[in-house]
Amino acid sequence: MANATKCPKCKAQQAKWVTLRHSVPVDVFQCQACGTAIEEQDWMAPTLPISKGRCVNCGDRRVDGVCGNCGLSEQEDTEVHQELRQEIGAQLTLLNAAREASKVGRRLIALKLATAAAVGNEAGQGDVARALRIWLLAAVGETLSALEDAKAWVEQNPDPPSLAWASLGQQYQHNGFPGSAADAYAKALAKDPKQPVVRARRAQLLMQMRREGQASEEACLVFDAGGDDSAIALATEVAETLSDLYELQFRDDEVERLLERAGPYVDRSAKMLAHRARIAAVNGKISQAKRDLKAARKLIPEMELYERVERAITPQRTSWWRW
Repeated sequence: MANATKCPKCKAQQAKWVTLRHSVPVDVFQCQACGTAIEEQDWMAPTLPISKGRCVNCGDRRVDGVCGNCGLSEQEDTEVHQELRQEIGAQLTLLNAAREASKVGRRLIALKLATAAAVGNEAGQGDVARALRIWLLAAVGETLSALEDAKAWVEQNPDPPSLAWASLGQQYQHNGFPGSAADAYAKALAKDPKQPVVRARRAQLLMQMRREGQASEEACLVFDAGGDDSAIALATEVAETLSDLYELQFRDDEVERLLERAGPYVDRSAKMLAHRARIAAVNGKISQAKRDLKAARKLIPEMELYERVERAITPQRTSWWRW
């Protein structure tokens, strides 16, 4: 259904798909002008953890070849998901149909398609599909189910892939278990160190848990790897917080180490530029301090830290002697 569909109530042509929660998640084609629901699709959400031989449609057990909950046979189960795939795009794989459905706001149908792709290991991308399924469970409000499925993925696999550990870490993080999340992220990175976003998330968690030394090193490793803007942004937030903390602890050597490892990414952060200006001023490098302070103000015009930088650039006289 195209976005040009006219709302039967207000006549606006601003409808789009959204996934809402009533007692269960529902895909709704909704007018964005007045909120009228033009169409609703309340597919059964497969919230139970994936388990071999279970119904893909709802996740329950099959008895004598038929699901004890939704009543579908294995063949009917397959046919339902192929029909859903064709509704999104007949030429698409189950996984790509799930991605497309999620992109246009139909996250419930996306969840069903991702589940089918994960169970069938379609095109050898079962792990990618399962990670998407877990993310979608959380996105439609089934946060506990997302965590339970991520746990099952790790516990039922003798050698869990990095993606499984990363998914578990993300769900632990969303459910308020920072220590468990940091440990899961560490296991994901041990399997595959080249995951800057996972490393940046771990740095954030370590910072929250006051494990500053580890947080600093993880953030610096993100800077060393470079390339991923979202990871750099997260690592920069950690570096900014650490710089403030180290200043209070009179540990400018640690601030300087962070600035050096951050390298060219310092120029993206007003706070990091200001700290570099402050340290330059303290070391008598006034011209450099003024340049960095000016650059910082172009990013954020006002910040409390700037006052300390200015005092370092122009120190107050501590003696009445005029020399």
